[in-house]
Amino acid sequence: MRLREEKTKWVLFLSSSGEPEDRHVMDLAFGLHSLISSGIKVSDIEVYVDGADRGLVRQLLSNATNQGFALKESKDFFYEQENNSHDNIVMFVTGHGSINGIDASSPIKPHSLLQCIKNAPSVKQAIIYLGQCYAGVFNYIGAGRGKGSGSKSEVDTNVILIGATNLHESLSSSTQETLATGPLNWVANLFLLHVFKWISCPFDVDGDGLTTVMDSYKYAGVMSNGANKGIKINSFVRSIDLHQAWTAANQEYENYKTLNNKLRLQAAQAQYEAELSVRYTHQECWILNAIPAQSIEV
Repeated sequence: MRLREEKTKWVLFLSSSGEPEDRHVMDLAFGLHSLISSGIKVSDIEVYVDGADRGLVRQLLSNATNQGFALKESKDFFYEQENNSHDNIVMFVTGHGSINGIDASSPIKPHSLLQCIKNAPSVKQAIIYLGQCYAGVFNYIGAGRGKGSGSKSEVDTNVILIGATNLHESLSSSTQETLATGPLNWVANLFLLHVFKWISCPFDVDGDGLTTVMDSYKYAGVMSNGANKGIKINSFVRSIDLHQAWTAANQEYENYKTLNNKLRLQAAQAQYEAELSVRYTHQECWILNAIPAQSIEV
């Protein structure tokens, strides 16, 4: 089956308990641009972003296209699935995550998202790319066809879950990409960035003559982990300099316990700890329900 040739809904999703970060909105702006560039109609794309400043959100997303699109909130997604008429759903999730699930006014748990998709009328296949931290809490759940409490939609629906990271934080890095309005810089979610790049130019990773969901997973994993390696190498060099700066600031404060020296020490320590957190954050992508992913073409 080919997603672009069937009744497929493409969902860009960013829920938030507060105001969403601009960088996360830009993740979706790049995704919107990539989907449209690959030939997907705007009418088949749904955008769900939380936040009170709708003007700012729309302004950031408008970097992707000059075509009109509906901008909704995350809660609307769950209501709308009750009347779904598409055969397939492809969903891209960015934003924050934790042990409680996806960040939202009421955190989105794995079970609630899965049941929402499985109970949606008509849906036979759903592919969900999870870019948030601790995406692995969505792993090891009953996502395959035949899993569920017994209703026809649950039994008939295959849900493929693909996570940027397992039980760790996800990694983002500064990038410059060309959207409809020209080159733009932001701190992008590395895994989703390469998922969207693959969608705009699909690549047959495993050489079976098909460009499938499995290929997107392998491509985004290899590319984001390669970028991660480069980030950690550069971080190691920077951390040496920051350690020296922290040591000097600490010694200065020990010698002269003034307020200014205390503030300098706190700033040096914060920079040093932030750099170390990058070096010691592990990211490894994962896929659940991999067998159908090998035959679903994009």
